[in-house]
Amino acid sequence: MKPWEPPKPAEVIDLWNKADRYLLKERRDYWMNASYNSGQQWIWWDQTRNIVQELDYANDNERYTRITVDKFGPRTTNLLSRMTRSPLVWEVEPSGTDDASARRQRLQEQLLLSEAHEQDWADIREEHLLQTLYGGSAAISVEWDPQLGKIVATDPVTAIPIPAGGVRLTPLGISEFCLEPGSPSVDDARYWIKCVALPPEQVKERYDLDFDPAPDAEASLSSRHRTLLSRRPQGQPPRLTLVYCYYERPTTRTPGCVVHVVNNKQVYAYADGQGWPFPFPHLNITVGIQRKIPRTWVGNTLLTPARDIQYAYNRARSTILEHMRKAANARLMVPAGSIEDSDTITTDPADVLEYNAELGEPHWQSAPEVPRWISNEAAQLEAELDDIFFTHAVTRGQAPGDRNSGLALSVLAEKDDSPLAPMARNQSSVWARIGQMTLQLYRAYAQQSGMVRSQTITTQQGSTVQFEWTAEDIDETPQVKVPLDATAPRSKIATQSVITSLAQTFPAAFQNIDGASLSRLLDLPDPKGFMASADPDVAKAEWENGLLMQATPVMPADFDDHAKHIAQHNRERKSPAYELAASDVRQAIDVHVQAHQKLAADEAAAQLAAQQQMPGSEMLPQANEAPGSLVPQAQTGQPGLPQEMPPQ
Repeated sequence: MKPWEPPKPAEVIDLWNKADRYLLKERRDYWMNASYNSGQQWIWWDQTRNIVQELDYANDNERYTRITVDKFGPRTTNLLSRMTRSPLVWEVEPSGTDDASARRQRLQEQLLLSEAHEQDWADIREEHLLQTLYGGSAAISVEWDPQLGKIVATDPVTAIPIPAGGVRLTPLGISEFCLEPGSPSVDDARYWIKCVALPPEQVKERYDLDFDPAPDAEASLSSRHRTLLSRRPQGQPPRLTLVYCYYERPTTRTPGCVVHVVNNKQVYAYADGQGWPFPFPHLNITVGIQRKIPRTWVGNTLLTPARDIQYAYNRARSTILEHMRKAANARLMVPAGSIEDSDTITTDPADVLEYNAELGEPHWQSAPEVPRWISNEAAQLEAELDDIFFTHAVTRGQAPGDRNSGLALSVLAEKDDSPLAPMARNQSSVWARIGQMTLQLYRAYAQQSGMVRSQTITTQQGSTVQFEWTAEDIDETPQVKVPLDATAPRSKIATQSVITSLAQTFPAAFQNIDGASLSRLLDLPDPKGFMASADPDVAKAEWENGLLMQATPVMPADFDDHAKHIAQHNRERKSPAYELAASDVRQAIDVHVQAHQKLAADEAAAQLAAQQQMPGSEMLPQANEAPGSLVPQAQTGQPGLPQEMPPQ
């Protein structure tokens, strides 16, 4: 048997071209849907050149009546907003029941939240969802980038700063990547290929090449790149170089490898005994799908059938506009010879016009009405778009008829959101897999370097807290989950209406909910401003928490409501940020709480002394006060009732 070896550059390019033919329909739909979403909707697909072409005008008159009434783009944006309504949250299963396992669980969750904030994963999530809607499926690759992270050292020879490295996520549309053709899922595929077009200067710098890469993207046979270059403004395509990145996972027969190809030359390879460069045996990619096709890793998208509806809608509106231009103006009918001088006809009100009664009077000819079926057809087409995008009245923020109760709104909103549940579950799986690969990569590279890394937490008050961790703080195979509520669409107006109805029906259940929790529950746009006006003490306590988490000492004021401040500070002391904070940070918060308790005790003692000095007061003796309490304790017996007799 021939020994295994990494694929040659020509073999990598050949595999990409085979996948390009396999994904011809999906990539065609990708570019057509992307064009419709950008407002370019009078287009067609050129089968000969494999690119998007603009539809020619049938005649000169059509130049002035062809219009685009975009119903496609706003509904796509609405759908995208609903899918990203809630921020991502990761839950890591603890590996044990001891305190060390609980701390590792909290640390890994906070590490993912910090990474998502610093690397702007929200933007990557939005782009990935949009590409999934365009092509039915899209991917996110996970790689270790040594150029990311904070600067930890400086090269003594070149004086170049050396960063700590970090995880880089790259969203990829169906036109930029492919899995092994015919694979049922990403777990079954043995390899995947990424093909991107970059400026030659960037390619030379990234791979430290000793030659200038040739701009070969324009001459590529890939339909994706020909379409990309042909749609550039002013007709002048940029000079780009294709970079093929081949990833093959380890199997029972192969050790795995990574090969990058530029200009038919291998410029990077991780093989030849080095093995698979990732700490997990599967591919470093996860694929999101809009509508699942059984037994294949590609998917369908609802934007594809919506294109035909949008085209028909534009055609109907253009027909109405053409009718308005040619036949919508009223004309004055004047019998020949009834008026001696036609120039005397004006449009002034109450103008006197003489005419020959025998020949007949002038009269207006009303413009013919547009056939009713044309106007109705446009409205029907828009309703069909609503059915395809699941965007009816409640989803658009409109209350239909008199159904304004919270229950009715939530039922109607759920009708639009339920069809998106499969996509939401898929997105939950995608980001859970990304979280797991991210943690495994950080653990592997922390073990290699042996360094102690630091991470930043952004608290709800907006302050930042740093904590340190090592490879031992991350599980070898972390079990990561993303709650479905973080990826499922939900109607804000329906949720607020339901909460309002519940508060009116069950007021006792909402008595113990503080203003901060209520503002977050209602998803108010500015919860800090709401709290500042609703309860200044709670707002001030949260502001103090932000300073204390940065080890900045804060002294309580005598005019503070100490009970509210203590409750808010204790809530902060029960958070993961407090558990992972440095000892001096925790000590600053503890000292601050003790100062509040001291001031509260002094105020209680002063009030007690003032009441004892009042004439006729019947206060309990000091002996009945419990040690350390802030208020006097009640008597053990009640007046007028027999007390328990001591034993004889």
